[in-house]
Amino acid sequence: MTYLDMSQVEARQMTNAPPNRSRTGYGSKLPTHHMLKIAKRWHRVYCVCWSNAGTYYIRKGGKRIYIATGDLG
Repeated sequence: MTYLDMSQVEARQMTNAPPNRSRTGYGSKLPTHHMLKIAKRWHRVYCVCWSNAGTYYIRKGGKRIYIATGDLG
């Protein structure tokens, strides 16, 4: 499991989240309203949620890079 080094983040922004395609609210690629700029490119933060807790990540190079709890706050 690879975690994001938050020192690589150049900027953050809050946007309107794209519509969620999941009727239940659970899934492995739930879009959030967080965006992170890393190496001059904006990345949407996604969430994996199958119960009452979620794990945040971005997609970079086709792989999931996870974000440690509390780093988005």
